[in-house]
Amino acid sequence: MIEKLLTLIIAPIIVGAVLELFAYWLEKQDDN
Repeated sequence: MIEKLLTLIIAPIIVGAVLELFAYWLEKQDDN
């Protein structure tokens, strides 16, 4: 139960961080 709760809390944070990194990388690609 606790593990499922942690997954629900942590998964969106990880996904958000990946999306932020991807967006940052795309911006750097546009600059070059």
